[in-house]
Amino acid sequence: MTNSSGYRYPTKKPLRKDRVTIAVLVVLAIILVPMLLRSGCTQRTTDPLAIVDDNTITNPIDDGTALDGSADDATTDATSDDGASITAATGRFLTHTVEDGESIADVATILGVTVSNLRASNRLFGGEQLQPGQVLYASTEGIVHIIQQGQTLTDISRTYAVPVDTLSEANDLTDRSTIFAGDRLLIPGVTTSFWNNVVVLSKGIPSKFIWPVEGEVVSEYGPRIHPVLGMAENHDGIDIDVPEGTTVRAAAGGEVFFYGEQEGYGNLLIIQHADGFYSLYGHLSDSFVFVGQYVEMGQAVAQSGNTGISSGPHLHFELRNREYPVDPERYLP
Repeated sequence: MTNSSGYRYPTKKPLRKDRVTIAVLVVLAIILVPMLLRSGCTQRTTDPLAIVDDNTITNPIDDGTALDGSADDATTDATSDDGASITAATGRFLTHTVEDGESIADVATILGVTVSNLRASNRLFGGEQLQPGQVLYASTEGIVHIIQQGQTLTDISRTYAVPVDTLSEANDLTDRSTIFAGDRLLIPGVTTSFWNNVVVLSKGIPSKFIWPVEGEVVSEYGPRIHPVLGMAENHDGIDIDVPEGTTVRAAAGGEVFFYGEQEGYGNLLIIQHADGFYSLYGHLSDSFVFVGQYVEMGQAVAQSGNTGISSGPHLHFELRNREYPVDPERYLP
């Protein structure tokens, strides 16, 4: 189209401002998330009892020494009706050394606990074969917890919803006590735990990471056309179809690194794991945890939502090796 002077007007339609704005937000998200992973925005809260991150130390409970360093009750041995050996360590834990051909159910029956209790107390996924000579722990008073590196007594209290004072009393802990990563604690009165969710979300397969929710993957990792922007992009994670308000669980144990609003992601939770890995949970409606808190694999950490640039309620889930995205389905069972 030309005017009377012969000038040709451009025929290409101008870019819509809203599309430009959204595209800028997506680019900002791509830039800012790696910056967050490099920055280390964590804060630890004070804890009434220090846990030393040294899992080379022998468990004080196992060798007959109390957690405060004093002598404890002697270990008592007994024999069950079927001849299997049962050891009551300091009157707090039961242990059993696996014999050839024994299953998880067999050992649970011998120790007088449920299969669920035995799995939780030993972090068994359910599908693995027990090995002869393997020592399993249990308690008829609750669940046996293995302290993780970076975990505090307050973290453990929040994980199991058991007061710190109750944990301290059940394990003879005082302000002078020193306990180590790798030690075992009795979690009194607990019959079920987050580990039941691990068994389900791992599909019974021992794995470094588990699924954060149950649902269909509706958008995979890799190149795609963005469902909202309509532009080509590299999808850094997977989208799992779940209703808004679905409980999201930690894909692995680790420390909460970040929670807040990020462009494109909406409400975003980042958990830092061992070996430089991070898991990211996007489009959340809410979080149950705070920065600096240690959370367990399978622990409820958030609720799914529809925040940020989203085509509908779902969970955006990423795994990153340091700041580099990797395909989550390569690591999930």
